[in-house]
Amino acid sequence: MNVNLLLSDVFFAAITGFAFAYACNPPIRTLFFTAILAAIGHGFRFFLMEFANIQTLALATFLASFVVGCFGMLFAKLSKTPAEIIAFPALLPMIPGIYAYRAILYLFSFINSNDLALKTRYLVEFFDYFLITLSVTLALAVGVSITLIIFFEQSLMMTRHSSIFDRYKKYKRTHAAT
Repeated sequence: MNVNLLLSDVFFAAITGFAFAYACNPPIRTLFFTAILAAIGHGFRFFLMEFANIQTLALATFLASFVVGCFGMLFAKLSKTPAEIIAFPALLPMIPGIYAYRAILYLFSFINSNDLALKTRYLVEFFDYFLITLSVTLALAVGVSITLIIFFEQSLMMTRHSSIFDRYKKYKRTHAAT
């Protein structure tokens, strides 16, 4: 078990999550939570892939983004901000940038090549990297969205306009009987 590799992965994910959150100009109180959440998510995905023998990057990313969403709800309650402000920047370090880069690289190689055998190889590599990029990106979106859907009411109550949600619930109760 290579703990040093896990710790360095967690550390750099926290820095990246903090930087992405800072670039979005959120409330200052959420920056620390976003960094911690990015470290938890990226570290959990790393743990799943290296030590729990989950071989699929998309599955590990889905589970990690679900964990990010769950902890995001907790941190949102602690910081009294919507969970999206904390959770979404924490997911950005898990975007598969190298796979997207390689997909584009193989696409351009396919376009510029004249050899049929090389074109076939480049096309296969392009689709391989493109599908990994697509599946991991969808896993990020679906994993965190499931959490936000499950805890929909709690997410709305954390905003300062929770009285609007209270009026909606009251309206729903009065009109459900008719």
